[in-house]
Amino acid sequence: MFASKWGKKTFARIVLLSWAGLFLPWFSFEPSMEGYVWGFLFFPYFMMQMAVLIVFYNNEPKDELGVFIVSIITELCLVTFPIIYIWQMFTWYTPFVSVDNIFETSLEITYPPFWISLVLAIIPILAFPVLRRWKKDEAK
Repeated sequence: MFASKWGKKTFARIVLLSWAGLFLPWFSFEPSMEGYVWGFLFFPYFMMQMAVLIVFYNNEPKDELGVFIVSIITELCLVTFPIIYIWQMFTWYTPFVSVDNIFETSLEITYPPFWISLVLAIIPILAFPVLRRWKKDEAK
């Protein structure tokens, strides 16, 4: 599926780097009283996605249709990472409080590390199509 081993290794490194945001504080109403909600609390969601991603990452289809289908499924799997981040932003506090404006409340209690994590989750989506076609001279 990747044009070179370098592209495959680089993509794996980028995906691992995108996980760095899981170890940052994401949300809190009042940190001095309640503490923070950390990204790694949502780790089970990411483990399920990574299992699917690993299956397609290691899959090398022989025909052109197989390459196309595996590429599309891998890209869809990558897109689900930011979707889960945003879903967590809007739903993590719902058992604790009832508010009228969920969007405004979510933005108020979201800390900058969440936005950094979201950007880190978007980078593999942009890197996959490029690295999949990138041919690097590996004769060195």
